[in-house]
Amino acid sequence: MEASLAQILFPTLIYHSIQRCRVSETLCRLSVSLKTFQENPPLLRISISDTGVGSTLEEFLKLNIYASMISSEQWDGVLSVTTTGMNDKEIQHFCLNLRESTTSNRRLTKLPSTYKTFGTFSGTEVCFSIRARNPKEFDLWAVGFVKKMLILKDPNIVLELALENINGRMSRRDFPLHENDDTRAPLSLSSIKCMAFGLQEYSLRHGFTLSKECEICSSHRELLIEGNGVACNSERNRIRDQVRVEAVILVVPAKLQPSCWSVTSSTSQVFCFQDYAPSSHLDSCLVTLSSLDWLSFGLRMKEAFVESEGKIVIEWEDTAFAFMHIAIHCYHKTYPLIKCVLDTAILTRDISVPDRNLIKKAVKAALEDLKASNTHLFLSSQATKIQEYVPDLSRSLASLILSSNDSEFKQECTALLGLSSLQSNPETLVESCISEKLARIIEANDKKSKAERGAVVPRSLFECGNLGEELIDEENVEADEDYILGY
Repeated sequence: MEASLAQILFPTLIYHSIQRCRVSETLCRLSVSLKTFQENPPLLRISISDTGVGSTLEEFLKLNIYASMISSEQWDGVLSVTTTGMNDKEIQHFCLNLRESTTSNRRLTKLPSTYKTFGTFSGTEVCFSIRARNPKEFDLWAVGFVKKMLILKDPNIVLELALENINGRMSRRDFPLHENDDTRAPLSLSSIKCMAFGLQEYSLRHGFTLSKECEICSSHRELLIEGNGVACNSERNRIRDQVRVEAVILVVPAKLQPSCWSVTSSTSQVFCFQDYAPSSHLDSCLVTLSSLDWLSFGLRMKEAFVESEGKIVIEWEDTAFAFMHIAIHCYHKTYPLIKCVLDTAILTRDISVPDRNLIKKAVKAALEDLKASNTHLFLSSQATKIQEYVPDLSRSLASLILSSNDSEFKQECTALLGLSSLQSNPETLVESCISEKLARIIEANDKKSKAERGAVVPRSLFECGNLGEELIDEENVEADEDYILGY
C-alpha cells in the first residue's frame, strides 16, 4: 500500500473537510469517492467533498511535505480544488501543484469560475489522482478509516462513501458505508453520548459490516455496559486553548455473550479521535494506555500494539468480558464557536499531540464509572485474592454458629444475618448469607480510594448494613480471616 499517501495525505484532507463542516455550524454532508480506472498501472482518483464553509488557500500551505514523500511516478502533486462560500456568487476552481515552489507562478492556476444559477450554498471538493499498484488494498484501508468516523456519530455530519471500478466501458459502483437517518444520533445528544451511541452501533452491526443492527445482538442490547469519563484542562489554560478528552468504554460480560458475538474476550479494540477525525497520534495514546493501573480494575494487560488498520489493540491475560471496546476523543472545546478572520486559524490549526495526562484521566474516570455500578466485574487484583478466602471462611463461620449450644447466640446471629428462621437447610442458608455479605463488603471497599480505606476503622461482618462504612485497609493487612471480617 502507498503508505505515505494512505496514512498522511488522505487523513489530512478528511480532517480539514470535517473542520469546514464544524465551522459552518449547520447540518453538512461529507462525501468520499474512490474511482479506479483499470489501466497499467491502475489509476485511482480520490475525491473528498463537503458542504461546509468555503475553503481558503491557506489550508493547503502545509501540504508541501507530502509531495516530497510520494514519488512523482505515483503522484504528480496536483490537487484540484473547487470551492464556494455561502455569500459568493460564483464557484471557484483552482489547480494547485504542490511540487512547485511557493514562489512559482505555476504553483497555483486559477481556472474559469462557474456562476451559481440557483440557491445559496457553500462547500469544497478536493480531488487528486495516483498510480496505485494495488487500488483494492487502498480501498479497504480507506473504507475502514471512514467507517471509524461513524463511531463519533456527529449528528451534524452525514457521511457518504462510494467506490467505483471502471474497466473500459464497464463500471461497477458500490456504497460500503451504511449511514442513514435511522442510525444517526439525535441532535440533542452531547458529544460523549453520541460517541457511546456510535460504539454501540459498531458492536451491534459487527464492526459496521452490516447495514443494520444484528437482530440477535439487538435483542441483547440491555447486556451492554457503558462507562464514561471526561477530563478537561480549562482550569489551567486560556479560553482559546481549552481541550477536552472524552472516553467511552463498552463491555459485555462473558456469561451473557450471544452466540453471534464471535469476538474473543482476550482482546479489546481502542479507537482514538482528535477534533472529530480519526487521530494520527496512536503511538502517544498507546504509551498512555500502557501506563494505566489496569490491575486496580481487575485487568491484566498482556500486550498492546497499533494495528495497520489504524486502531490500538489490547490483549488481556484473563477477563470476565465477552468483549470490551474503548473510544477516546480529544478535541478543542472552543472552536468553531470562536471565529477567526476567514476561519484560517481554525482550518489550518496543527493537529498537535494529545495531552497524555488528560487521556489517562478520562480513561480512568470511565473505568471508575464502570466499576461503580459493576464492581463484581472490575474487582482489583488485591480484592480478587481476598475473595478466594470467602468460601472457606463462610463455611467456618456457619459451622461455628450452628454448632453452638447457646440458643440465644444462634438467634442473635440469625437476626443479624437477616434470616427469619433456620428450619430448612440451616448450614447452606447461613453459609450462603455470610458469603454474600462478605462479597458485598469486599466490593464496597474496593470502590474506595486508598485514602478513604484508611480513614475509618473497619467494623464487623454483622454491622454491614451500611456498606458505605465498610472500609478495609488493603495496603498493610494480610488477607487472612480476621482481616476480611474487619476485627
